[in-house]
Amino acid sequence: MSSITETRQGLVGTWSLVEYKAVRADDGLVSHPMGPKAEGFLIYTPDGFVSAHLMEPGAPEFSGADVAGGTKDELYQAMKHYLAYCGRFELSESDGKVLLRHYMDVCSFPNWIGTSQERVITLKDTILEISTAEPVMHGGHLQHGSLVWHRSQSTINIY
Repeated sequence: MSSITETRQGLVGTWSLVEYKAVRADDGLVSHPMGPKAEGFLIYTPDGFVSAHLMEPGAPEFSGADVAGGTKDELYQAMKHYLAYCGRFELSESDGKVLLRHYMDVCSFPNWIGTSQERVITLKDTILEISTAEPVMHGGHLQHGSLVWHRSQSTINIY
């Protein structure tokens, strides 16, 4: 079985975010773009889809119950504290590294809709690390991002 096939089978399931950090390309400064306690889930399906959700805890609740409502500041804070996207994924290999490409069919950051993001991945047992292949602009700086995920275990047996 190829490394790609094994990796694809190993990805399928739900992953919980352990850490999201970024290292500035220019000066090496390490930061946590969604705070030191970022939360998230990453879901890979057997038929080749990915759904990613990242959240910085602490977004203030809206003053009203209307999901489509909210003041400009409430909407700004909600966007600032959350990133989500969904689409297809595919794997490839280059120079001994497994590359992962996420296609953004829907995304809370409109600029990514219709684009794809390439990442370098390392999968070992229940730990998945996904790193940017190239620096990404975030907070006014080019940064190398790294997300560490732990395989989630369901507490419900539906079968």
